[in-house]
Amino acid sequence: MPIRIRWTSKEYFGFLLLLLGMSGMFQLFFIFIGQYFLAMGNHIVVILIPIGIWVAIFYATLIIFESYAQVERREKLRSQFLKSKIKSSTLNRFLSAPITKPLLIILIFFSIFFFSIFSISILFLDNTIAFLTAEILSAIFCLLIANLIEKNYGRVKRY
Repeated sequence: MPIRIRWTSKEYFGFLLLLLGMSGMFQLFFIFIGQYFLAMGNHIVVILIPIGIWVAIFYATLIIFESYAQVERREKLRSQFLKSKIKSSTLNRFLSAPITKPLLIILIFFSIFFFSIFSISILFLDNTIAFLTAEILSAIFCLLIANLIEKNYGRVKRY
C-alpha cells in the first residue's frame, strides 16, 4: 500500500501550495494560448472550464508526487548507510527537487495531448468545441498517466 502524505503537516504544506500554484500557472498559460492564439472569445470556455482542468492537473501532480515520495522513502531506507554523492550536475540537482518531476511529467503529456487533439478536432469541430475537447481529454489522459505511474513506479514490492 503506497504512503499517503498528510498534506496539512508543516513539512508538506509548502509542497502542496507550490504544486497548486504551478498547476494554476500552467493552466493560465493554456488560457492565454486559447484566448489569443486560438481565437477563443467565450469567457466560460476560457476561464470556467480550465478551473476544473486545473483541479484535475493538480490531483494528477499529487498522485505522481506521492508515488515519487514512496520510491524515495524506500531508497532512503535501503541505502541509509551508504556514502552520499558529492558532485552532481545542474540538471540532476534541478530534477532532484521534489516538485519538478511531477510538474514536468504533467506539463509534457498535457501539452502533447492538448495540441494533438486540438489539431485533429479543429478539422471536424468548431474552434470553441475543439478547445473544450482538447482540454478535457488531455486532463483525462494526464489522470490516467498519473495512475499508471503510481501503479507501476510507486508500488511497494514485498519479498
